[in-house]
Amino acid sequence: MRSRERVMLGGAGVLVAALLAVALWPARKEQPPSVSGATVEATGPTVAPVTAADVSPRRAVPVRTPGPARSAATVVPPAPGDVPPEPEVANAPAQPNAPLAEELPQTARWKLEKTEHITSLLGRDVTRLEGEKQEARARGDKARVEEVDALLQRHRVRLDELREEARTLTEAARNEPPEP
Repeated sequence: MRSRERVMLGGAGVLVAALLAVALWPARKEQPPSVSGATVEATGPTVAPVTAADVSPRRAVPVRTPGPARSAATVVPPAPGDVPPEPEVANAPAQPNAPLAEELPQTARWKLEKTEHITSLLGRDVTRLEGEKQEARARGDKARVEEVDALLQRHRVRLDELREEARTLTEAARNEPPEP
C-alpha cells in the first residue's frame, strides 16, 4: 500500500472516530430546580438560581465584510528566458548530476593565500575587540573587560602563529614550480 493511501485511510479513520465520539457523547440534561412548590409557600418567595446562559448576551453575528477574492498563490509572470519547470512524473528516472570540478592541489601558494585571508579576518576581529574593550571600560563593566581581554590574548597568540606560518609558506611558495 502506498504511503499516500495509508495517510488517506488514517485520516478517514480519525474522522470516523471523531464523528462517533460526538454522536455518542452523553447529552447534557436540564435539571429541574431543586426548590419545590411546598417550600416556596412555607418560607416565602425565593429567587430561582440563575445560569450563565440566562445572563450572557446573545452572540452577535461577526461583522466581516467579504473582501476581494484572493487566489491561493501569487502568480508571477515569467521573465524572458525563464524555463517553466517540468511536470512531476511518478517513478521518473534519476537525473544525472553535473560533473564535479577537480579539487585544486593544495600547494604552498594555495595554503599561503588561505593563511593570509584567515590572518586578515582575525586581524579585523582583534581591532573590533579592542574597540569593544574600550567601550566596556568606559561603561565600567569589569566582567566584560576581562572577557574581551581573554579573547584578545587568544587572538593575538593565534595571529602570531598565522604570521609565522605565512612566512614559512612564502619561502615554500618561492621554491615551488610555477603553475601550468
